[in-house]
Amino acid sequence: MRRQIIAVRSRHSENLRVTYLLNRLLIKIAYLTEPESPTHAEQLREAFTRTMTDVETITREDRTAPPGKAN
Repeated sequence: MRRQIIAVRSRHSENLRVTYLLNRLLIKIAYLTEPESPTHAEQLREAFTRTMTDVETITREDRTAPPGKAN
């Protein structure tokens, strides 16, 4: 999961809104080696899914925004 997040962050490094969201998610999982419980694992998966949905929304908005309006 970390590698995916870092790859997406690198792809969108010029977009501060995206990097902010991804950095927040990385902070949530930074010190984990394994989730503490099945419930915790599900919460992390949901946070990952929500964040990736937000990233898609932001990048879609940026693609449709007039030039100079991104970020």
